[in-house]
Amino acid sequence: MPSVSRPPIIHIATALIFNDKSQTLLVRKKGSRFFMQAGGKIDAQETAVQALARELNEELGITVSLNESDFLGTFTAEAANEPGHHIQAEVFRMTLSAPVTAQAEIAEVLWIDPAKAPEEQLAPLTRDTLMPLAKKILLSAQPTSEEAYGVSSVKP
Repeated sequence: MPSVSRPPIIHIATALIFNDKSQTLLVRKKGSRFFMQAGGKIDAQETAVQALARELNEELGITVSLNESDFLGTFTAEAANEPGHHIQAEVFRMTLSAPVTAQAEIAEVLWIDPAKAPEEQLAPLTRDTLMPLAKKILLSAQPTSEEAYGVSSVKP
């Protein structure tokens, strides 16, 4: 029986970055048609948190400090820009109020409502996993009608 080879894995660190308008940040790298979360490959001797901080500084010109509580999980998907490869992404969550500027290999940045993201232009991990996760996070952050209107429930 022939053995089934697994595609090579690229280990990356990335983040679901939200702003105060309930939008999430997507980037498009030069030479790619796909939008995805900012971040990149984890170098040898580097933790996922260190890699993400380095990549966000290189790609967007921002300085961040993350901790374990910002970790959302590890997700795997087909790589968007490396045919025949998969990515294994260490994904974090953060909120950003500072402006971002496309730098290094980033051609375009886009703040978007996760419910309105153009699926045909999204990298597989973003389309299939991270946009649905972003929608779920934003829905769980919405106040209940009682909270929104300052009503408190008093039970006898």
